[in-house]
Amino acid sequence: MAAGNPRRAALRLVLAGAIWAFGAAAVAAAEADWPARREESWRIVWSTVNEAYFDPTFGGVDWTSVGERYRARLDDAADPAALRALLQAMLGELGRTHFQIVPREAAVFSPAERDRVGVLGAALAADGEKVRVAAVAADSPSAAAGLPPGTEVQEIDGVRLADVRAKLAASGFDPARAMRQLLALAGARLQAPVGTKVRIAGVTPAGEPWQAELACAPHRGEWAEPIGNYPSLPLEWETRSADGIAYLRLSVFAPAAMRPLRTFLRGLKAGDGLIIDLRGNPGGVTAMAPGLAGWLVDRETSLGSVRLRRGGMGYPVYPQEGAFLGPVALLIDGGSASTSEILAAGLKDLGRARLFGERSAGAALPSLFKTLPNGDLFQYAIGDIRSPRGQSIEGAGVAPDEPVGRTAADLAGGVDAPLEAATAWLRGRLRNENRETKREGGNGS
Repeated sequence: MAAGNPRRAALRLVLAGAIWAFGAAAVAAAEADWPARREESWRIVWSTVNEAYFDPTFGGVDWTSVGERYRARLDDAADPAALRALLQAMLGELGRTHFQIVPREAAVFSPAERDRVGVLGAALAADGEKVRVAAVAADSPSAAAGLPPGTEVQEIDGVRLADVRAKLAASGFDPARAMRQLLALAGARLQAPVGTKVRIAGVTPAGEPWQAELACAPHRGEWAEPIGNYPSLPLEWETRSADGIAYLRLSVFAPAAMRPLRTFLRGLKAGDGLIIDLRGNPGGVTAMAPGLAGWLVDRETSLGSVRLRRGGMGYPVYPQEGAFLGPVALLIDGGSASTSEILAAGLKDLGRARLFGERSAGAALPSLFKTLPNGDLFQYAIGDIRSPRGQSIEGAGVAPDEPVGRTAADLAGGVDAPLEAATAWLRGRLRNENRETKREGGNGS
């Protein structure tokens, strides 16, 4: 497709959110070798895509021509920030997710660097065409500032979210996908280096204007350890059980969470129901999806397949001893992406889980990272994923079996409608199974 394609232009806007989200101001490069490092960085990015992109036709994009156009502009990239913007724009021509340039100063590879990712403690959710505060963590900057759940977020650092949504819609995004992209951008902007001040303005559920400048605080919980060039990320998980309903929430797919999750699943009993909450989970280590699925099945199966540049591969699932075989409900929303979508689509297609909530992000391409000569990280996709039934996830997302949104009144009142719907469905399933068991016992006596 031509470089002027409006949908690709919109994707460039979305992908540029990586730079907006990190908000890192670059220092001018005074080193004498900057032109050489700049040229080599461009070469690595262009040639890696040229060799590893799963579609040899590049979706109709003339990748050679794209490379030539952006190489001709290299002299304009006088510093790392300008080079990032140029390379990100070049990658945006592909119109795909999982192609981005991550500033090295925003990536965490050691405990000493963890102050590069600070948090405000506010989770976001979509409500029609509005972005609202879904929850506020205790003892967080958002809680200290009195940010009410249910508040419509209208501006972040002077950027009007309605304007961004309008640009996405005008560029060809359907309203639902434009909102999913906007939600991802807004959520990313609420993470910044510790001490960074973020100004939020909006309207509370009571209709009153609300604005404050909040300073990002350190993440006090667990961290996912880096894997190769894949950086460390804040990690949260939650498990609980009550009245036969078990609940598991995971913020990102990281190996550090696998052991406690495995222990939790092993402890479930026959007659229990399980809720897996992947709302707001952007993905992580892809191999964890089939690994987790292995604790939910009793036979070998697959979560789908991946088309690579040459050949392909599957996501085989191997049943684990003591796997939980009771009913499973899975919660998703517009913030559920990548590995979350692989697991959700796979369990849905296999008939192993019923999905509740909102359509997922539609950002599910397996990817790798490289370190560029200028120190930045380059993330690039290497495959296209299909669900067990052959459905593409990228750009489309995963549709819930039972769509359940969250309104301003629900959020303000602490009502979690998707969780309540999933709980009600599980209780109904368990009652039916219990009646069936009693009937079979009576017939056999």
